[in-house]
Amino acid sequence: MRWLSLDIVLGGAIFLFFIGDQLQVTIPLPVLSALGICIWLIYTLDHQRDIALGHLLGDRRVFHWAHRRLIRTGVGLLGLIGVFILFLLPKILLIWGSMIALICGVYLLTARWLAKIMIKEVMVAMLYACGIFLYPVTQVKQFDGMHLIFALQLMFLAFANIVLISRFELKEDRRNGVGSMVQSMGMKVSGQLIFIILSFLLSSALIIGLNDPLFFELEIVYFVASTQLMLIYGFPHWFLARERYRAYADAIFFYPLVFLL
Repeated sequence: MRWLSLDIVLGGAIFLFFIGDQLQVTIPLPVLSALGICIWLIYTLDHQRDIALGHLLGDRRVFHWAHRRLIRTGVGLLGLIGVFILFLLPKILLIWGSMIALICGVYLLTARWLAKIMIKEVMVAMLYACGIFLYPVTQVKQFDGMHLIFALQLMFLAFANIVLISRFELKEDRRNGVGSMVQSMGMKVSGQLIFIILSFLLSSALIIGLNDPLFFELEIVYFVASTQLMLIYGFPHWFLARERYRAYADAIFFYPLVFLL
């Protein structure tokens, strides 16, 4: 499940439902399906591009190489299903979604270059947050600045998650010749950046949560998720064993289930 990025797809679906619940917006099945397909295709095509370039070190890449024909068949089938789903989406979502899809395409084509100028991780986090918030914010009665803040919080959370995992996988990325922000900035500076971002998330979640009861649950999720990432950052040796870091880092996107069930 993890090597196929299905945990990331499920986490994205849960977060979409949660944001819809917080903004009092019902999430239709076509919208949910479109998001899930997009997330899976982006991550899977990213891995397939890596193995096509000969980056075969690491269990995930070995898995994608061994099952590349089956996975590529799945990519084709889900791509066709995605095209059909497009006709079921609201027009405004189709317009904005097309822009996001274009950015995704640019990312997949230029990921190696983006890694060199240290914005690959920023783009992935931005795309993730936009994908989650796009439909809910187009359906609210009135868009205001707080909605933008919530989206930025999710973007920063996703960014911290990506960079944190990259720190643990630095040696593997170097052996594969895969660039990352951590390689460009170094462990010390990237660690300082993570600490600053997580400190901001903890502070903003605490302030907003205590002053806006309407979105208390959302800020609780952001606060607990940021705390967990801070623990992973602070105790790397324990989380490195048996790749605990990845399981615990990705688990933060499942926390909204506490308020959805």
